[in-house]
Amino acid sequence: MKILRPIFLKDRVFYLLGACVLIFMFGFSWAWLVIFGFIALAGVFAAIGYDLAYCRKQIKTVYIDRKLPKHFSMGDENNVVFHLTNAGSSDLDIRIIDELPSQFQERDFDITRKVPAGETDKFKYPLVPKTRGEYVFRQINLFITGGLGLVEYRKIVDAEHMVKVYPSFVQMRKFELMLFNTGHNQDGLRKTPRTGHGYEFSDIRQYVNGDDPRAINWKASSRSRHMMVNNFQEEKSQKVYAVIDKSRVMRMPFNGLSLMDYAINTSLSVLNIALRNDDNIGLVSFSKDVETFVPAQKRNYQIQTILDKLYNQKEREYESNFGGLYKSLKLKLKGRSLLLLFTNFLSLNSLYRVLPELRRINRDHLLVVIFFENTELEEFRRESVNTLFDIASQTMAQRLSEELDQVMFELKKVGIQTIKTKPEDLTANTINKYLELKSRGLI
Repeated sequence: MKILRPIFLKDRVFYLLGACVLIFMFGFSWAWLVIFGFIALAGVFAAIGYDLAYCRKQIKTVYIDRKLPKHFSMGDENNVVFHLTNAGSSDLDIRIIDELPSQFQERDFDITRKVPAGETDKFKYPLVPKTRGEYVFRQINLFITGGLGLVEYRKIVDAEHMVKVYPSFVQMRKFELMLFNTGHNQDGLRKTPRTGHGYEFSDIRQYVNGDDPRAINWKASSRSRHMMVNNFQEEKSQKVYAVIDKSRVMRMPFNGLSLMDYAINTSLSVLNIALRNDDNIGLVSFSKDVETFVPAQKRNYQIQTILDKLYNQKEREYESNFGGLYKSLKLKLKGRSLLLLFTNFLSLNSLYRVLPELRRINRDHLLVVIFFENTELEEFRRESVNTLFDIASQTMAQRLSEELDQVMFELKKVGIQTIKTKPEDLTANTINKYLELKSRGLI
């Protein structure tokens, strides 16, 4: 079915028609004004006809092209670029309505440009997606204004295109540059100096002054008649997994993103750092069952594989099944690995329910439990109180905050590494913890 190109009258037309009506009204008193009224009315319709013919001619010389990135980065500005060409002989006022994906909930988005004759106007506008998934851009509507400014003529350009919104790879690259650029140290990210030396054997070389006497290889020294020492290097090719809880406790929003969004963005950043450190990286996500498992590998396209798994992850309405997680890890992970578990605890009782499973996982692997500080709760605790109800509410907030501190204490008491962090500090704190564990040789 062919879509008709509708014609839109500008406000100026209605002002002119209103003036014609006034002339006719005064014609009741002065009859000769009626003739001028008909002349003015005919002039308005003639002007509309001229503008319509002008628009129909100019619309054939206007072209537009939308350029989109291959992928969008969630929570960051992503630029959409337009190339608007006016191949005609007249300057044009053009209004553009881009049919944005429904996830943006934009209902009045338009851009007005004045394009000189025979030129191409290149411009862009930013979009900040707040959720992951598939975003579909649909048609582009061009509205050409006539030379007299009475008529707009619409041209519909079919430009449907789907873009995948990935976790924040902009943040991933930022932290990668911050860590691996020499002398670059900001935003709380730090390289922890390695204590002692690694335990992975590299080679044997001749002793020189300043070498650690504990590294002397006496057998090699006796054979070569020279003092020889063992050379060690930092352990590499270790397995690092991001384990993401997708249960309902991760649906809590902060600054437009859910806790799971923060966990996914951080997982991408820390796994990229681990891959740059020559470790094997993998991914696990679970709720009542383990839903995603990417085996830890060290490949050039491993980050892309993880991105493809993460971009359409959704929070579930179920409770998290840590017993099922333990059984699944027992079957699928054969060697000792570093597990970065992103979850959330609302109370001390919620920890006690899953603590036995966490201890079993920690026996087989190095487990780091990462949960969130309730920043809104902390802000509420610092507010001034005026009523008895406010005092009771602050007392309850104080109790809940102390329970979260107790959660951290209970995890450390059984030997589980722990991070309690604000959502906005999650990435820096997690990377720092990974670097600390590497430097201490605990992995």
